[in-house]
Amino acid sequence: MRIAVVADDLYPGYGGQAAATEGHVQALISLGHEVRALAGEERTPTQPPPGVTVERLPVWRPGEKQTHLALPRSGEINTLLKWADVVQINTPTPLALRTLTLARRENVPAVMGFHTQEESAALHFSLLRGPVTAALRRWYTALYRKPDLLVAPTAFAARLAEDYTSRPVHVVSNGIRLPRIGVAEEERAATMRRKLLDGKRHLLVHVGRLTHEKRPRDLLSLASALAERRRDWRLVVAGSGPLRRALEERAAKLGLADEVRFLGYVPEGEKEDLLLAGDLFLMPSPTELQSIATLEAMARRCAVVAADVPSSAVPEMVREADCGLRYRPERPDEVVDAVEQLLDHPQELERLQENAVAAARSHDVNRSGEKLQEIYTGLLHDRKTSKKASEKPLQRTIA
Repeated sequence: MRIAVVADDLYPGYGGQAAATEGHVQALISLGHEVRALAGEERTPTQPPPGVTVERLPVWRPGEKQTHLALPRSGEINTLLKWADVVQINTPTPLALRTLTLARRENVPAVMGFHTQEESAALHFSLLRGPVTAALRRWYTALYRKPDLLVAPTAFAARLAEDYTSRPVHVVSNGIRLPRIGVAEEERAATMRRKLLDGKRHLLVHVGRLTHEKRPRDLLSLASALAERRRDWRLVVAGSGPLRRALEERAAKLGLADEVRFLGYVPEGEKEDLLLAGDLFLMPSPTELQSIATLEAMARRCAVVAADVPSSAVPEMVREADCGLRYRPERPDEVVDAVEQLLDHPQELERLQENAVAAARSHDVNRSGEKLQEIYTGLLHDRKTSKKASEKPLQRTIA
């Protein structure tokens, strides 16, 4: 099957959408399909996997933000669609609208991924959040009615998508590569754990972008509440972003300089070792349609402490998998008793960790690739059946 993938940012892209797209592409390649991608130009592009070609479009960047919009040039889009059997579109932008319009003209089945939320995008516009949210709702409603169907990473995300469209919405996990944890991996993680703890007993971990919409300041609220009870733990934060310096200064003012360490960006292998070394993974973000970072932590035996907010899929996942704790962001002190219980009762912590591993296994990215393959095959079958029916000669009835 010839699969076209369209997204404004890709290789390396920005955020969960790009990570999910790249994982799905790799899974589809391993199933024997051909993949070509159309994406915006990247300042420091990464190499796609063998078998994937990427054509770049000029982009517009609002200021110095990492996000950008690709110029929807019809020539490049048409060339891709004439080659493709099916097109997968993963960013809700003008590029998506133009691709959907041309795909219908070329009779190419179009699938759209649901990877964004009004709340997440509107957080960048604090004073104009109301008008921006209203404008986004109108845009999403117009856009998500155009593809043949949508795919969403969780049942939570699918419910949100159904608010915008009557098109079918299928749940396909963003997926993760399940880790192979052997003796070497365990030894590296144990070495890292000893180094990071430096005499303390419990390792709390967070991995993510240190940006406003991810609410990393809430990590310090949790840490401050826990520090009032005990100091035998350390919180290690891996990730970069514009809030890092402010967070470090805030931690120092709260007297948490010894309990909270900021590592900045860490390479993939080091990140995997860090997650395997941790006891609890803290997830304060209020807007997550799935959270690949949380799934990766679960796959490496981290129980999860998640903000319990209605705009995030993570607390629902934690509840259903019974793999951690949830807390109200405005009352971080409420979860401290439960965290203390886990730290002091290793058998219960281990139970939650094993539940996390079991739940993460169902998000193997290869299974996601197989689901997408089934969806694409079904669309092509329906399109072929419809075409044959329309070409069938009319039978005349003689009276």
